[in-house]
Amino acid sequence: MSWNPSELANTSKTFCVLPWMHQYIGPAGDIKPCCVYKHSSSIGSLKENSLHEIWNNDDTNQLRLDMLNGVVRTECDRCNVREDTAITFRTGSNKAYYSKKEDIQEAVKSTLPNGSVPEHKLYYLDVRFNNLCNFRCRTCGPYFSTSLVQDHKRLHNKYIPDTDSGFHYPGQTEEQAFEEIVPHLPYIKEIYFAGGEPMMQKEHYMTLDKLIEVNNSTVHIRYNTNFSKLILGKWNVLEHWKKFNDVLVNASLDASHERAEFWRKGTVWEEIVANRERMIQECPHVKFNISCTLSWVNVFNVLDFHKEWVEKKLIGVNDIMISDLDNPMYYSLKNIPQWKKEKIELAVNEHIKWLVNTNADKRVISMFESSIKFMYSNDTIPEAWNIDFHRIVSRLDTIRDESFFDTFPEHQDIREHLDVLGFRFSKGLFPSYDWPAENNI
Repeated sequence: MSWNPSELANTSKTFCVLPWMHQYIGPAGDIKPCCVYKHSSSIGSLKENSLHEIWNNDDTNQLRLDMLNGVVRTECDRCNVREDTAITFRTGSNKAYYSKKEDIQEAVKSTLPNGSVPEHKLYYLDVRFNNLCNFRCRTCGPYFSTSLVQDHKRLHNKYIPDTDSGFHYPGQTEEQAFEEIVPHLPYIKEIYFAGGEPMMQKEHYMTLDKLIEVNNSTVHIRYNTNFSKLILGKWNVLEHWKKFNDVLVNASLDASHERAEFWRKGTVWEEIVANRERMIQECPHVKFNISCTLSWVNVFNVLDFHKEWVEKKLIGVNDIMISDLDNPMYYSLKNIPQWKKEKIELAVNEHIKWLVNTNADKRVISMFESSIKFMYSNDTIPEAWNIDFHRIVSRLDTIRDESFFDTFPEHQDIREHLDVLGFRFSKGLFPSYDWPAENNI
């Protein structure tokens, strides 16, 4: 079998290079072609099979064949539904890898009629060694954070013993995921650490140690981290980073100051700032981005936060990555009233003017422009939006003794809108529901 590289990269609506070069290891052992593959789906489990066995199992082979033959996979809808408004993980990966790397093109060409690829050689690896995390973010859930287990229990009226930490890891043992990736480390070109919180995972540091041992200091190392911890026991990540040429830290900072401490519970804002200052001092060669998941809740603050850190020289104007929140749907930009969208559009357009005046890259400007397009990609508010927002926000405020609208006074218009609909945001006044336990809170 053979496919034209240019045609696949530039005209195919279904081809994604990742299943030929990459495996995602989820914190509970789910193996996927990428991290944005449908949450409830996988192509295997490390609890049952090895990475090598999953590489050419029936599900993986069929996925490759479908991608090559123009079959739309609903598990890939995160990319399918966005490609008219933004660069997706699929299009970005095809451009970065398939269009430029001959060895990856050869891997695709080597695909056999049954969809298998003879050589199991990972170019890129995304590994989540466990779900250990010290934060209780409002847009996350216990699958990715042990700290959210008890909140989730109270929020969803679920029976979870107080002694249940919710801790899980891929594989039949805690060490299996690390042991499975070791054979690939001498030649791997890119590795992505996330979690849970990767800086709390001993296997993350063991992987860095092993990369140093096998003399692979040129590997591109990327992180998604809450940036609250730089030290774990005997390990200091700054000392490790000094030994690698190409490190990118994407710090999941979705807000600043008291809004950050509310939205990503566990944040101590002064410590985040101190960690960034220390990183600049000790590891100036390591690249750093604010990695922000944009919702209607944090959008105004993100614009201020971006300007503040540029002015304080904690980042450059281009050191920001924006992704638009899909779920939970009641926080998504696309699921709010039209009048609120118009206010957000005005604010984002003012920010874009500032970006132009500060000579920001077109890439950065286009991310904010894409967020506006994403916001208007849905003109019908889901029927459950009002109810779900009220249920979750009211209940979490009560559980945590917090106040959403006191922390985000810029959204009093949403409060007034919901009050008109009959939802009153008074602490302690919420009904009891048997909601489904979802990935997100």
